[in-house]
Amino acid sequence: MNYFKNIILLTLLFISCNNNTLVKKAGAYKLSDSLFITTPENAVKLTQFTPEFILKNKIDEWSDFILFKESMEDLSKLNPKGVIIFLSELHKITKRLIQSPFPKTFDGLPIYSRIKVVQTQIIKCHFYASNNQSKKLNDSLNELYLEYNILLNRMVSFAEESQIPLDTIGNEIIIN
Repeated sequence: MNYFKNIILLTLLFISCNNNTLVKKAGAYKLSDSLFITTPENAVKLTQFTPEFILKNKIDEWSDFILFKESMEDLSKLNPKGVIIFLSELHKITKRLIQSPFPKTFDGLPIYSRIKVVQTQIIKCHFYASNNQSKKLNDSLNELYLEYNILLNRMVSFAEESQIPLDTIGNEIIIN
């Protein structure tokens, strides 16, 4: 009987020691999942369209672009915990924008390619956010806003270029 008690006591001791070890291991493998996002320099000085430009070029009728623009502007106000989800949604919005029909004023390769550059930066930001690389994410967010500003400036210049009349006399184009 004494032998039987010793075996039970030894078994309980063994089981309790294993449980304690498992608890310690679970705490040892805990990963840090916090990102430290600072406001990018280029997010502070975003390019804005004038109301006249918006009306003249019918940007207010281009719903996919309006959603894209609002999403980009909201990125700087984002809680770092939700940045991965937000960037995923922004990628979907950008993809939808590229696939949507462009207004005649902006229907050209320069605008399409600038949107693709912004989309590439969004993918890059998502990668760094997914891998908890805060410094690279902050640099990429700054580049994202820089590319976004370049896109908006290119849209303005593209619209102005399309309004420049060619040198014509009657129906003939004069080339010097």
